[in-house]
Amino acid sequence: MHALYYIAKGQKTLGPCSKDDLRNFLAYGSIKDSDLVKREDDEQWRPVSTLLELHAEGQVSADGLTVRPSRRRVARYRDYNRVPYSQRGGAVLRRMILGFLLFPPLLWWAAVSLYSDHIFRRKKDENGYLKVWGRWVEVLATLLIIINAVAWWAGITYASWILGPGLSELMKGLGEAADVIKGLFNDMSMK
Repeated sequence: MHALYYIAKGQKTLGPCSKDDLRNFLAYGSIKDSDLVKREDDEQWRPVSTLLELHAEGQVSADGLTVRPSRRRVARYRDYNRVPYSQRGGAVLRRMILGFLLFPPLLWWAAVSLYSDHIFRRKKDENGYLKVWGRWVEVLATLLIIINAVAWWAGITYASWILGPGLSELMKGLGEAADVIKGLFNDMSMK
């Protein structure tokens, strides 16, 4: 079982929260190293900077709070219905499939979501947070885009090869029709 913590911030008491929650609060500045915290089994409140479990992980230094810089801020969700639609796994997967098979802009839209945000699944981890898709899905989306582009290029090339003689005849016929119309207008303007 994971230890649970309570945080005293001003006149408010927050909790219970996990060590991961505490780490995220520190990383994003929601709490300071001077705020008070206690484990659920402790009786005394103490500053966050004195928690040994955070010292061991390099989160807190002796001179105060030291936060490792993160690549980007990650929102964590417990409820799938609160996840923005563009970050839901089902929505992104639908866009990828429909975009690959029918309408490429949907595939590109899915890829933008993948490259810029975490995509959440309905499954939860041991702390009750929704799991995210792995970064390998970005590689898959890139491959799908390349395969899709090659397939569309091959299809258009094949169609132009098959329809090419018919298109040149059509263009020739349109040119002759344009010449006839031009002659009619010339005759009318001379009268």
